[in-house]
Amino acid sequence: MRLALVAAFVLLAACSPKTDTSPSGAPLPVETTTPQMTPEAPPEPQVDPTQLDLSQIALAMRIPSAFRAYDDGAFLQINVINPRLGVDIAQSFALVTSEGFDSTFLAGEQKDGFTIWTYATKPEDAGRLAALSQELVRLKAEAPSENELTFGAIAPGCWNEPEETPGSLARTLYIRVTPADDFQVFVPEQVLTEGDLPGIESFWGACEG
Repeated sequence: MRLALVAAFVLLAACSPKTDTSPSGAPLPVETTTPQMTPEAPPEPQVDPTQLDLSQIALAMRIPSAFRAYDDGAFLQINVINPRLGVDIAQSFALVTSEGFDSTFLAGEQKDGFTIWTYATKPEDAGRLAALSQELVRLKAEAPSENELTFGAIAPGCWNEPEETPGSLARTLYIRVTPADDFQVFVPEQVLTEGDLPGIESFWGACEG
C-alpha cells in the first residue's frame, strides 16, 4: 500500500499513487526506505500506513495574520479502495481548528506578520478513525500493493482586513503523522494568488462581523 499527499484545495488534498500530482505538491511516500533527494527537493516525510493512527493526525498552516480560519467547517476526508476485495470506504471527519500550537518545531517556524493555525481530529471520532487504521493493516496483510488510500483536509477561512486584501499571499503547510513525532514541513512556503487553487476563494473574502 502506498500513500501520496499533495497540496491542493485550501489546506490539503490527496491523490493516490495512480494519480498525477500537481506541480505544487509535496509527495509523502510510504513503504520506502530512503527517499529520492535532489538539490531542489527537501527530504520527504515518511509514514507506514500500518503504523498510522489516523485519530492522531494533525495538520497546520502558516499564513499571513490577516487571514482568520473559521471555527467550524474544516474536515478530514479519508478514502480506502480495493476493487478485488470489494472495499470502497469514504468517510469525513470534522476537524477542530485552533490558533496557536504546542510544538517545538512550529515554534521555530513562527514568522513576523504570520499566524499558525492547527487542525486536529475530534475525540468522539477516535473509534471510527481507529477502525480505519485497523482496516489499513488488514488490507496491507491480505492484498499488498493493491490498495488505494487517499486523504485530505479542507480548512476554510476569510480575510480579516478587506481594505488591505493582497493580490497574493504566502502559505506553508505542516503535518504530524504520529503523536510521538513533531510537526514537519509538508509543503514549503508557496505564494498563492486568487484563482490558483480551487476552494481557496474565501481566503480573499472579507470576514463578517
